[in-house]
Amino acid sequence: MDIVPPAIGARRRSRFELQEILLTAGRDLLVEDGLSLGAGGLTFKRVFDALEATHGVRLTNASVIRRVWENQAEFQADVLVHLAESADMSGEVAATLDVLMPMSGDFDLWSSEGRLRAMQDLARVGGEVSIRSRVATREWSLWMGVWVLSVTGTRDGPRSVVHDALLEGLEHVADLWDQIYEVIMVNLGFRLRSGFTMRQFTVSSATLVEGMTARQGGSQEVDLIPLPTGPEGAVEEWTLFGIALDALGKQFFELDPLWTPPPRPA
Repeated sequence: MDIVPPAIGARRRSRFELQEILLTAGRDLLVEDGLSLGAGGLTFKRVFDALEATHGVRLTNASVIRRVWENQAEFQADVLVHLAESADMSGEVAATLDVLMPMSGDFDLWSSEGRLRAMQDLARVGGEVSIRSRVATREWSLWMGVWVLSVTGTRDGPRSVVHDALLEGLEHVADLWDQIYEVIMVNLGFRLRSGFTMRQFTVSSATLVEGMTARQGGSQEVDLIPLPTGPEGAVEEWTLFGIALDALGKQFFELDPLWTPPPRPA
């Protein structure tokens, strides 16, 4: 466990210090064990023993209960919240942009066919990158585990706090994708079809990738489907998510007849 506790001495640790030490220790134990059994096995005694064995930190129930948490169940819920908040999903966004950005210089923006092909290529390539980067990260599997625990428990009490933390994380990632999709569509000369919003597209595409990734069960093997979608019927490889994302984009967006392309390169 990569915990760096405050220096051990005679002074009494503050409530904040105890909270940070125990949340980090609890999170690390859950990561080591996996989340198949939830947080039920994460007892104070187990966390205390781990801290004493690894860092020589000695704690008792009296130093924690009613001073930091009212009870063990409240502590377990806070560990799940801590885990949800620390599972940073923005790496998928960065990985996707790293691949898609260099492609923009090859797009034909001076014909309707070229712009439609550009959107198709972004769905094909971006779909594969999103799937691969997501299943490759430990953060995704941890986030999914916490999500399952939150939706299968009761929606009041400690579990509601966990659920709210997960929803807040989803909104943060959705905000990022909203901005990215907006820039892409404006630069390609597309607009939303009447009745749709960008957030609806973002939520729909996110739901697709989450469901397809979950269906793989964490496997990093990605099936590729050869289709004659390239220029003059050339065969290109697609993921199922890429195919679905392409179809989704065609339903949500249309060519903007008022859009002006950039000047052609000399």
